[in-house]
Amino acid sequence: MRFAMPRRARLLASVVTAGLLLAGCGAGNGRPGAAAIVGDASVPVSEVQSWFDGVLRKEPQLAPQLREQGQLDELGRRVASQLVLQRLTDRAARDEHLAVAEQQVTDLINGMGGPEAATAGKIYTADDVREVARAQLLAGELGRRYYDRLGITFDYTQATNRREAETKARRMAGGQDQAAALVDADRRAGTPAAAGQRLRATDSAQLAAGTPLFGAAPGTVLAFEPQPNAGQWLVVRIRERRTDEPPVRGAADDRTLQEFGTRLLGFTADRVGVRLSPRYGTWDPIRLAAAPNSGEVSGFRITERSAAS
Repeated sequence: MRFAMPRRARLLASVVTAGLLLAGCGAGNGRPGAAAIVGDASVPVSEVQSWFDGVLRKEPQLAPQLREQGQLDELGRRVASQLVLQRLTDRAARDEHLAVAEQQVTDLINGMGGPEAATAGKIYTADDVREVARAQLLAGELGRRYYDRLGITFDYTQATNRREAETKARRMAGGQDQAAALVDADRRAGTPAAAGQRLRATDSAQLAAGTPLFGAAPGTVLAFEPQPNAGQWLVVRIRERRTDEPPVRGAADDRTLQEFGTRLLGFTADRVGVRLSPRYGTWDPIRLAAAPNSGEVSGFRITERSAAS
């Protein structure tokens, strides 16, 4: 029998483990009253606060528990992260001319048992569920469009800790010559490293949906732990990103396509820019979420132009 966690406990766990700030002032991101700026779109503090308050009204016992554990800020940060992702999804959908019908949104919610059941244990309410469902469907459509067309060429090496990973990432972001020299030196020293590797999204659903590899433009260096807290970092420089690979047989399931589409939002975030109010921490470009501070982001995402500046 599968253990079923009580609904309030599930919500509390999702807030605590997500590591995501209570709504506050929007100073510091260049637009007064904005919790975040995504390209040319804002996420108003008032929107974060309204969503935050709605969750606490839905779960009246949650606030005392979070306050007791010092986790109230985490809920607000998680809400802000969700709203940033929705803005990124909207931007990607606009750029790619993607759309979903209102009936698809309704069907998805009904498939989860209706608005109340769909929001049980979640950080959104029945008032917000349609926008969340729409973003999920659009992410799935984005993933479906590129899953069997996207391929990358990359150089990579490894690191054993965060500091080493950042140092290597910044060196690789110095350009192709520096990246090649690092890969060669690491390979000679016995560190797993290689240049000119090719990978398609269809080669590995796990890498496509679970890592940022396919959501980065050429010249971008990514450093992250494929398995969090495993003490093994992957440092990758994207050399080429193709979206015209020949189609292959087989298709991913809807969940994989949605997760893959969400990962592709990293490409959109890099292109349009994401800025958070300091009250919400800092943007984690690997996990695509708000982190409490720069020391707690899950990895590094460095472009050649930013490394040179």
